[in-house]
Amino acid sequence: MNPKLITAALAATVVCFSGIGVMTVQRVSENIAESDREFALTSNVLSPLFDIYGLAIVDGQAKASKGLIDGKEFCASLTKLEAEAERLIAEFGEPKELVAKHKLVKAYLKKAREACDKGNIETLNSPAMTAELYGVIDPMTELINKLLLENLETSRKYKKSADSALLAFERFASVAAGLGIVFAVAPWIGAKKAPSVIIKPKRRKKKEANRP
Repeated sequence: MNPKLITAALAATVVCFSGIGVMTVQRVSENIAESDREFALTSNVLSPLFDIYGLAIVDGQAKASKGLIDGKEFCASLTKLEAEAERLIAEFGEPKELVAKHKLVKAYLKKAREACDKGNIETLNSPAMTAELYGVIDPMTELINKLLLENLETSRKYKKSADSALLAFERFASVAAGLGIVFAVAPWIGAKKAPSVIIKPKRRKKKEANRP
């Protein structure tokens, strides 16, 4: 095989391998970054937001209404919880549906604080207030759960895409390595020298003596 062709083929293989390698690394890096971002939103934003609405506010009101915690402390905690929830919602990008449901919760918290300020802590445990509380909290926690599942699914998709890119590059690398081996040994394939043929010089026949 022509050495120039072999060199050109090897060079083309190296260039293709390098180019696809760079593109694969870039694609994997982007997918991993997006996967991490979605997972971070789930862990650092949506989960704490769920805890604020589903645990802190509900448990706090139940304990305050039963005298298990100080009413003034509960009122102060509502203000802090509301501010923290708004910060997390802003960090999540303030989707309209989430903001709309938060406004309903915020209106209820204002009403609860007014009861605290008036010293009517026991009214927080009334059937009407309890029904109003769950009427705004349940839709909010359901929405957060939905967003949690969506973000986790998106994170998994990005990770799956990164794994797929790595697998494709692994297969390409195997093919490139095989081609490199073939081109490397090609010059020695069928390179045995043909047996040399010795050509004996023709002997001229001596002229026969004059015939009688």
